Amino acid sequence: MNVLVHPDLGDDVARLRGLLQHTEAQQARMQARLAQQLHGDLGALLVAVKLELGWVERRLGEQPDLAGKCAGLGGLLDAAVDNLNRMATALRPRLLEWPGLWSALEWLAQDFAQREGLQADVRMLVESGVELPPSAQDWADAVYRSAEELLANVARHARAKQLRVRLYVESPPAGVMLLEVGDDGVGFGPEALSQGWGLLALRERVAHWGGRLTLASAPGSGTTVRMRLPLPLPPGEGP
Repeated sequence: MNVLVHPDLGDDVARLRGLLQHTEAQQARMQARLAQQLHGDLGALLVAVKLELGWVERRLGEQPDLAGKCAGLGGLLDAAVDNLNRMATALRPRLLEWPGLWSALEWLAQDFAQREGLQADVRMLVESGVELPPSAQDWADAVYRSAEELLANVARHARAKQLRVRLYVESPPAGVMLLEVGDDGVGFGPEALSQGWGLLALRERVAHWGGRLTLASAPGSGTTVRMRLPLPLPPGEGP
């Protein structure tokens, strides 16, 4: 099996990690603002137009051609609202805000498996009392985007039929999250690791938060990726 682990790196790479995380955090905040505008502003505007169109349609009973045209336009508006909601969810799922990251990860895995036609075995084991502080938004965004990338890799490369996702969250004092994504796909050999820029960026993102990414794969034996991260502490409670 080929195993990818995080090696010890120097100060220069640590600074690059910090820059990468700062850039990603800024991007996540911008995406959150855009998603809110899509949901709240543009979405509300489209719904208002649909209501006004319905008012016009009801008054065209004696002109069936025009009433039919209004009904068709109403259907297009419904499709536009659905597409808008999907775009906003892709930018930042509302589940990240409530009920939170763990539910968002479960939804992400189940939704991905359904869209890709995979047999899914998704299990979430979160100890009671585990709550992320409000200051952990950037951390939660990084975890969610990392999970998205792991699943996207399954879709792009694995040619799998089965998907296995495990989430283990231990409450303090251990305070650890372990996310495991596995598939029964084609796997890959060691030469593929040197060409995996996506895996490299993912590894550096995890390392920035004090975590570790391990990958095990072999041709014909599927792939399993494990991401282990310490849970974020509220400000003032760090070591």
